[in-house]
This record gives sequence, structure tokens and C-alpha cells, in this order.
Amino acid sequence: MKNTQRKIKVMFITPYFPPNIGGVQNYVYNIAKGFSKTEGWDIVIITSTKNNKIEIEKTKDMLIYRLPTLFVFSNTPINPFWYFQIKNIIEKEKPDLINAHSPVPFMADISVIASGTIPFILTYHSGTMGKKIFILDLFINIYEKFLFPFTVNRTKRVICSSNFVKTTVMKNFINKSTVVHPGVDTMQFKPGKKENTEKSVLFIGRQKSYEMKGLYQLIDAMKMLPDVNLKIIGEKMYTEQKNIKFLGIKTGNHLVKEIQNSTVLVLASLAHTESFGMVIIEAMACGIPVIGTDIGGIPETIVNGQDGIIVPPANSEALASAIRSIVNDPELARRMGKSGYYKVRKEFNWESRIRKTKEIFSQYI
Repeated sequence: MKNTQRKIKVMFITPYFPPNIGGVQNYVYNIAKGFSKTEGWDIVIITSTKNNKIEIEKTKDMLIYRLPTLFVFSNTPINPFWYFQIKNIIEKEKPDLINAHSPVPFMADISVIASGTIPFILTYHSGTMGKKIFILDLFINIYEKFLFPFTVNRTKRVICSSNFVKTTVMKNFINKSTVVHPGVDTMQFKPGKKENTEKSVLFIGRQKSYEMKGLYQLIDAMKMLPDVNLKIIGEKMYTEQKNIKFLGIKTGNHLVKEIQNSTVLVLASLAHTESFGMVIIEAMACGIPVIGTDIGGIPETIVNGQDGIIVPPANSEALASAIRSIVNDPELARRMGKSGYYKVRKEFNWESRIRKTKEIFSQYI
């Protein structure tokens, strides 16, 4: 390594960061915290805030700059002044390496310009960004055709969240792409004693992603399973079905408890934006069998028939059949849950994710 006089300093740039909830936010937080704790590196975070001024927060693990957002387009926070703010922060902090996170556009794209000669690595977490909404897809197509290749070409390395991302979104940059699957906190997500004996299916998602994650197909499947309850961790919406219950947004130990108390977790995604399926390995870590669709990166997490079941997307009948086979066979559920638990402990713990990421970072610092 070229820097021997002071601790390594790594800057992570991400549009959203905790306390904002989401898979990318969780990923960046755990990787950054891991480098601080296990490697003793200095960690700087640049992210957005809804407030109208720059906020600076210092924790025991990292220094966080939250930059004001001028407006939000779709899910993308934007402020043209970020270029100058990020450049000033980079000049002040002098990081040895910058790691930006996408697919949310703009912040990573202006950061790669502001980074100058500092090694820049992009971590990409999704499949296509297409929304199937004409005006949004028009902007997305322009971005993916022109600005996105510009950003990737200026990047030393691309870390992909799955092989699916590497072979689709990054197919033109496959030689500079490396897969590092997300991890799960196995100290928090772990098996626990069930507090009820009901047959229950768990779905986890936010209302804006209900359609993409196949909730409506899952609700149709539940009509064929009147003796099984569906618990939805997400915002409430109207339904006349008596076997469906909305639990609201849950995080931390409250989320873990609901996973532990379920019979099976279902992620019935319809869109190729589902690059991995974080809730799947969280359920596996709790010893719960899973059902997912044969789309995006989901087949990389589930071995069909071993730790869960894979079904075709948009097929309520197949979904109902898979649910029925698990909830009506406690031994099958136990065996699948156990298999998934050991797989996550071995392959998807954060320690191994941090180790693989360090191998990549160390090539450039």
C-alpha cells in the first residue's frame, strides 16, 4: 500500500444512508462499519438530506456529511451544487479511495468527476432501472445509454451485487466487474422460538414496490389458501381478504421477531430490478424456508428444493402450490430452514463480505 504514514481513509458516497431504510443503505452502513471496526480505517460518508443545509455527524465509526437535496425526481435526489460540495469535501478529507453506490443516478455520476485522480470504485446494486412508466423510462434510457457508460469508464472497478447484475447491466464492462453478494448480520438475524403455531406467510416490502415484488400475485395465491395467514410488513392498503394482515413498517429486532414467527417468507418479484433479494437471506439466517421467483438474482440465493422453492413469476397457482407444500409439511420446512441457515452463516456473513471488498480496495490503495 502506498500510504504508510496514516490510517487508510475510505469515502463512501450513497444517495441514501441510515436512518433512511433500504437495502443499499444497510449494505453501505455494514461495509463501512466493518472497515472501521476490523481494519481501523477512517471512514467518511457522503449522502443526501431533506434539510436545506449541510449536516455533519460524527459517530465512533464514521464521519457523515449529509448534503441538502434541491428536488427529487422519481427516487433520485438531485442538487446541481453537489459537485462543488463533494469536491470540497474530497479536498478536505483527502481519501485514499472513493466507493460510490448506485443504481440511483446523479450522486455517483458527479462524484466520479469530482474525484479527480483518487481511485474510484462503483458498487452497483440493481438490474435495469426501467419503471414501465413512459416518461421515466425515457429519462432512464438516455441515462443508461450515455451518462452511465461515462461513469463506469472512469471507474477503476465495479462491484456487482450478483452475477445477474454482472452479466446484464455490466455486460459491456464485465472485465472490470467483480461480484460481492450482500451480507446479513447473523448476530441479529438468527433462529428464535416461535410464539404461535399458525400457518403463516410473510411478505416484506414498501408500498411503492408492492407491484414489482409481486404482492398482488401473492394476495391472489392466498385466496387458494384460506387456512393460511399472510402477514405483510409494509404500509397498509385495503383488502377484503380475512387471512391478510398488515403489520406496518418494522425494523431491527421487531422485524427479526416477525420473521422468526413465520412459516415461510415469500418474495414473488416480477421485475429484473430484483438483483438479489435481501429479505431472502435474512429469512434464511433465521432458519425460515423461502419462496422466490425465477427472476433477477433470486436464483443465486435459493437452491430449489434444498433451502426453498423457486416458482415462475406472475403465477399465483404455482405460488399457492409452493406455499401449500411447505406449510403442510413441517419436516420439509424444518429441513429447508436448516439448510438455508447454514448456507447464510457460511456464505453471506458480513465478515466475509468485508474481506472480499478489502481484497478489491487493496488493489488501489
